[in-house]
Amino acid sequence: MAVTDVAEPFDVSLAAISKHLSVLERAGLIVQEKRGRLKWCKLEPAALKTPSVWMQGFGQYEPINLDDFERFLAAEIKGMSTDAAQDDLGT
Repeated sequence: MAVTDVAEPFDVSLAAISKHLSVLERAGLIVQEKRGRLKWCKLEPAALKTPSVWMQGFGQYEPINLDDFERFLAAEIKGMSTDAAQDDLGT
């Protein structure tokens, strides 16, 4: 996702979102790359394995199903694109 898309649902500045994303990048949870004038973020699912296993040790968390998470994100992105297209058409 573009950083601006990540920031959209939050009531904080783009600079604050960028700082949070930098922390996630340093932790290896995401990768950021610049394409043209936009900065894009990509989830690094393998980085979630160790924390997931650690949390399972406490018995409070279900195993993370990243396939389901990916499908959820794809649906959200598609919904955002549809909403944006409808806004452009004035509907």
